[in-house]
Amino acid sequence: MEQSEEELLNKLIVLFVFDKMDIALDYNTIISICYAQNGWMMPLYCMDAIDKLTKSNFLHKSTRGKEKLYSLTPDGRACLANFYSRIPESLRQEISDYVKEHRMSYKRSQEYKHTYFKNNDGTYTVWLRVVEPSATILDLKFVVANNRTAKYIHENWEKNAASIYLMLHDRLTE
Repeated sequence: MEQSEEELLNKLIVLFVFDKMDIALDYNTIISICYAQNGWMMPLYCMDAIDKLTKSNFLHKSTRGKEKLYSLTPDGRACLANFYSRIPESLRQEISDYVKEHRMSYKRSQEYKHTYFKNNDGTYTVWLRVVEPSATILDLKFVVANNRTAKYIHENWEKNAASIYLMLHDRLTE
């Protein structure tokens, strides 16, 4: 069965996004990047491309807890290299510019997990994590006195996680 030019282009766009992002991404993030944020393809076409690329071993699906993450395989990288020129140059540049501007925010949102909840005694537990596709590298829970403090920590975790992890690591390994 021969694939259409549009179907091939959609697959190449997905591969190119993974190549430029160079991080594992969840299903919804890929669809958000390719459709909601940029309109490069319709969601159904994006889902179809992800599924077919995974079945063809161009994308690898791994599980982290309940999350399913996709990453580019060496075969996927080789495929992209062979058909790279089939992606219009203007689209390659648009994708590259988008990824350059947004890559770190996607990385932080997937790697820096945070939540908080109220305890029976009226205090709040804040749960902060730094996770990688294969393991959790920092898991921190602590109790704070009120909702305002818990919410503040929760909202600021993504921008502070890297420096906090580095500080803890340096202090504990001195």
